[in-house]
Amino acid sequence: MDQQRERIQADLRGLLAGEVHCEDPFVQMYSTDASIYQVPPLGVARPRGVADVKAALLYCAENGHSVHARGAGTGLAGESLGPGLILDFSQAMRRIVNVTDDTVTIQPGVVMGQLNRYLSAFGRKFGPDPATGGVTTMGSVLALDGSGSNWLRYGSARRHVVSMQVALADGETFEAARHPVTDNPDLDPNPRRREIVRRLADLIQREDAVIKANQPRAWVNRAGYHLTDVLQDGQLDLARLLVGSEGTLALITQATLRTEPIPKSRGLVLMFFDRLEAAAQAAMEAAELKLSACDLMDRRILTLARDVDPRYAHAIPRDAEAMLMVEQQADESREVIESLQQVAIRWQRRRRLAFGFHLALAPEEFDLFRRLARRVSPTLYRVQGNERPTPFIEDVAVPPDVLPEFLVDLQNVLKNHEVTASFFAHAGHGQIHVRPFMDLSKPDHVRKMQDLATELYEKVLALGGTISGEHGCGLSRTWFVRRQFGPLYDVFREVKRIFDPQNLLNPGKVVADLPQPLTKNMRPFREDGLLVEK
Repeated sequence: MDQQRERIQADLRGLLAGEVHCEDPFVQMYSTDASIYQVPPLGVARPRGVADVKAALLYCAENGHSVHARGAGTGLAGESLGPGLILDFSQAMRRIVNVTDDTVTIQPGVVMGQLNRYLSAFGRKFGPDPATGGVTTMGSVLALDGSGSNWLRYGSARRHVVSMQVALADGETFEAARHPVTDNPDLDPNPRRREIVRRLADLIQREDAVIKANQPRAWVNRAGYHLTDVLQDGQLDLARLLVGSEGTLALITQATLRTEPIPKSRGLVLMFFDRLEAAAQAAMEAAELKLSACDLMDRRILTLARDVDPRYAHAIPRDAEAMLMVEQQADESREVIESLQQVAIRWQRRRRLAFGFHLALAPEEFDLFRRLARRVSPTLYRVQGNERPTPFIEDVAVPPDVLPEFLVDLQNVLKNHEVTASFFAHAGHGQIHVRPFMDLSKPDHVRKMQDLATELYEKVLALGGTISGEHGCGLSRTWFVRRQFGPLYDVFREVKRIFDPQNLLNPGKVVADLPQPLTKNMRPFREDGLLVEK
């Protein structure tokens, strides 16, 4: 441990009740996440409560160190990596504070899967369902505005936030909810919050035309800051603005969220297609048919699924080029069955898009197929050869009505760069997770990443899409945010300055003076395509 980290460790251990570690093993452990990046931090603090968070932020502000909030480290874009102090909320700040009839108050380190198991005793749940919900923390769900397959029914985290307790870069704390735009202390007694709300409201009103003119047509968007719907009727919804900001504006120390009743009945129908474009055409109708979820899987995933479990092999035809997994939820099983049967009849008999289907109505069979993507994804890393599925363009989204056209564009871009890929899509709302197979030990593959991403994002933006629909910008996509938003990017920079004038909170993410290129700070890889072991 060098002298700087030794001094920081000693200083923070004298200020915080929670653990502080600047030793080499901890620095190495927290230098990576689920992304392709590696950035060694100065050290790691595990706050026990709000007092620790405030003390750590104040210390870093006084000494010019950046701060990076972290949950379970499941991020694919390097959102929680950075060279400053990591604040790990997953170790101690994981209490479920309070439950009412339709809300729950939690600390940011609560794991989403554990939260929903707890809420199930009350017949409730948190609606959005990100794929990593079994391990990801709620602070991360809020920081990235998590959603998942059931976006068509529940939307994203922004829809469910009531209020949050937050800490600014200098350690000051307040509640973020809906607040009047006012200079009157009788209407809002917190002077710092009044100033932030007033400055944000002035900015949003002044730049209203720029904000409206530079929004993607995609139904989901995680790039930039959400400014379109937060100022209404003389009030600014500070909580909704902060959700999805990737820890760059303020840190969440507590949140109150709306919960949803657990549907009494759920079911799936698997629809099989001989062409990928036919599956995309069917998925365009998912919202019109009021489905809960509509996910698209390509031939590569289906082939691996048949190898993973004989039950998948029995249900999925070998000649299926694509499959839509359609979910419906309701309180009456009859409604679920009728809805799924109508989908099957419409897409197979009337539209002649699908050639077959499989209904999964029993709870155990529903769970079996709902887990398919999560079970198969790890096997993609065990395919023969040195090339591995690489997350760097894995989060694009386009309007559902252009999804068939975009899939053609996607395949053409991959061909242009002589790259194969696997992809899984929340096709009902136009969200596509693309994982090109790359060998990152080869310099020519690494060089190819930036060009491939640039060409693909041009296609996405031309169709009214977004470079990030679910996973955030992080280190992967901040480079491209200005290209997506044009003059609105400077508005985002002003939002950042209002909250964090010293640029201490997760700098280099969402907006940056010098955003890093896509291939900077990558982890080292061996010649066989695997990570270097240290």
